[in-house]
Amino acid sequence: MSEFSNFIKLMEEFIDFFDELIPVEQEKLDAAVKNRVSFVEECMHKEQAAVLRLRGLDQKREKEQERLGMAGLTFRQILEKAPEDASSVLTPLFDRLSEQVKMLQSVSASAKDSIEINLHTIQTALAGNAPGRDTYSASGRKNDNTTHNHFTSRSV
Repeated sequence: MSEFSNFIKLMEEFIDFFDELIPVEQEKLDAAVKNRVSFVEECMHKEQAAVLRLRGLDQKREKEQERLGMAGLTFRQILEKAPEDASSVLTPLFDRLSEQVKMLQSVSASAKDSIEINLHTIQTALAGNAPGRDTYSASGRKNDNTTHNHFTSRSV
């Protein structure tokens, strides 16, 4: 077990990392839904810093796996090869980490979808085809908006 103590600590660091990153991603989703662009940008800056930290953790993981003679193995494969005492500690850590990754992916996908919808709405508005901009005559026929009547028009 002692040979796996550094690897166990590293898995705990990954869990702490995701505990910090998931709320940032949730904040980004909430900001995107509420069209708060500056908050979305702020979250993206935090994510960029998190990506650098994740790279560092991943490099540590690779080195530790090499030291253990388990380079290139998946977490499940490591569990199969680890001694029973280390495996009993690592199993709940791997399960927790797996749940966190799934949660992050879910929240991240929702934030991405919300941002894409907002961008589509903006593009549509810029193209002049914004929903709700159509006008209708008193008889209910759709008016041709190519003349762009303005509310200060004398004919009103």
